[in-house]
Amino acid sequence: MRLNLGCGSFILPGHINVDRVSMPGVDQVHDLDVAPWPWPDGAAERIEAKDVFEHVDDPILFMTECWRVLAPAGTLRIRTPYWRSRDAFTDPTHKRFPTEHTFDYWIPGTELYRANNRAYGAVCFQRVSSRLDGGSMELIFAKLQKGAVSAARAGTVH
Repeated sequence: MRLNLGCGSFILPGHINVDRVSMPGVDQVHDLDVAPWPWPDGAAERIEAKDVFEHVDDPILFMTECWRVLAPAGTLRIRTPYWRSRDAFTDPTHKRFPTEHTFDYWIPGTELYRANNRAYGAVCFQRVSSRLDGGSMELIFAKLQKGAVSAARAGTVH
């Protein structure tokens, strides 16, 4: 299963297109601020979240539910406005302004992970890639299993 969360009018073929509002192309209506999400543990091989993270009320719930729903080594692709972008602050519905370190709470080996991961859902991802694309950040993460966390801390997971 592939999920396209908060799809709006950005419909992806071959995905379950999810939004909190029913509109053309939306396959499933669900509010991402309500847990648990309606998919079983480990059911998704891929999650797309384009321009969603900055809108959710609870980013910890968002990241923990993504982790729960992803299959082992499943990928999470997030695109969000970069905090230094004009677009980050233009939309009055944006609730946060992500930086390069916003997701470090869920990345083993980072200072923010070491200090805060338990309070931030105790889930972990490997950062596969990150890049600035105009005014947005695009990040790809792979779900790490509990046994892989020690290897990631040691820097042996790539």
